[in-house]
Amino acid sequence: MGNAPHVAYDTQALGNGMKDPVSKEPVLSVVLGTDNMDRVATVIDSLAAQTIAKAIELILVIAEPPAASTRELIAQRFHSLKVLTVASIPSLAVARAKGVLEAEAPYVFIAETHAYPDPDLAERIVATLSGEWSVVVPGFRNANPRSAVSWAGFLSDYGAWAASLDAGEIQRGPSHDVGFRRSVLLEFGDRLEPALTFGDEMNLTLQARGQRTYFDPSAGIQHVNISGFKSFLGERFLTGMLIGAYRRARWGTPRRVVYALGAPLIPIVVLSRIQKGVREVAQRESLPAGTIPTLVFGVIVKAVGEMRGYLLGAPEQAEEKMTGYEVRKLAFNAHEES
Repeated sequence: MGNAPHVAYDTQALGNGMKDPVSKEPVLSVVLGTDNMDRVATVIDSLAAQTIAKAIELILVIAEPPAASTRELIAQRFHSLKVLTVASIPSLAVARAKGVLEAEAPYVFIAETHAYPDPDLAERIVATLSGEWSVVVPGFRNANPRSAVSWAGFLSDYGAWAASLDAGEIQRGPSHDVGFRRSVLLEFGDRLEPALTFGDEMNLTLQARGQRTYFDPSAGIQHVNISGFKSFLGERFLTGMLIGAYRRARWGTPRRVVYALGAPLIPIVVLSRIQKGVREVAQRESLPAGTIPTLVFGVIVKAVGEMRGYLLGAPEQAEEKMTGYEVRKLAFNAHEES
């Protein structure tokens, strides 16, 4: 796999190290969905520390909007700030789609409450998206590496994009903590929300349209993962069930049945996708005892959830509960949620 093309542009012209915006339009829109400001203080700090922070439009999609004084303080740290108030956030995909539609920059980064970009991540993403690539996936690192459960979740979800892997073109990436050309996302039309959920609609559609995805481990991001075993199992099962349910909604009965019957093979497929990343990480990190067995068990639980989703779909509260895991992950780790 080749290297990303070097794109020459003036980082100072993007606001690097400067107090005031130097362009009328933002270069990168960062979409961040949350229920309240307490969840996102650290993420906002990491975004404000970006080398091109003054070229970033921060879009908060939030159920409890900040006070005017807080808005003003946040806005001063970026090119601009938009606050989109919603009644609640039952689905992060809905919140993220709202943010994308309001974005003004040519490039969009979908952020999370519990993932912290390195200071040059935005600059690197903009540089790569300015070339031939439509999507840029950063290199992931585990932000809470002391727990075997955390490592199991991290490797299962992000092992294919671990920061220790080589840069190059890839066929699939996550739908969040990723940089996109905004035009590529807008092409989804009324399928944007489903594309931003779990599952493979995003990747399959991008491939069908000839859109290319680049993995750039030099654009680093630290990701916090569930560290409690009970919450880990609940998160794994819900993830699988929602993947199955989203596919069920698009597929006919014969295909659903075939995939449900093939669910026992899902762990093999998942483990094959992440095995290179797992090996690379294991060579560089001292993984806690029990990491690999927990990883395998979690993959099996996820497969069971996926089979359930193919056959029966998902109950209404499943999406809201999964959103709770995503938005309040730090609270789950602090045992403030169960």
